[in-house]
Amino acid sequence: MNVTDNEALIEAVGEDFLWNVVSAYVEADIPHIKEALMPIGYLDPDDIKKLSKAEVHQSDEFIVTGFTEKDGTLTVRFEMPAIIMAKSADESAFLRITTYCTGTAVIPDLHAYNWNALDFSRMHLPEILSYSHLVRNIHVSYEDTEADDLTALHW
Repeated sequence: MNVTDNEALIEAVGEDFLWNVVSAYVEADIPHIKEALMPIGYLDPDDIKKLSKAEVHQSDEFIVTGFTEKDGTLTVRFEMPAIIMAKSADESAFLRITTYCTGTAVIPDLHAYNWNALDFSRMHLPEILSYSHLVRNIHVSYEDTEADDLTALHW
């Protein structure tokens, strides 16, 4: 990887690193996923409240929509369409959620890391996620959220 400026860094880490880190964040963001589901009138609110686990089942792309650097801190704006499978611990509720994730992620102390030594495109997911500490203050909004109740189909 040859990182010479912020644009090259975004090109190098956007898809291979940030996509995986943001996906892992979304999978742990159950409270906000529940908030996005509550206004959907055709879902049972009790089922939404029971949700305890989520997995990004599919995400076709990770789009960096912009970035800014200030005092060595890089703030990245992104969009990520996703299909999320969410279920309750006892599997009495099982939803297939389609949403459009938008948000920001912050890379503090940008110049403290040797980005040229990190080739995320050659790493497996556990190794990529071991570097997730390089990203802080991830904020995700779930837009255009819809869901299918798959409880009856889940065996």
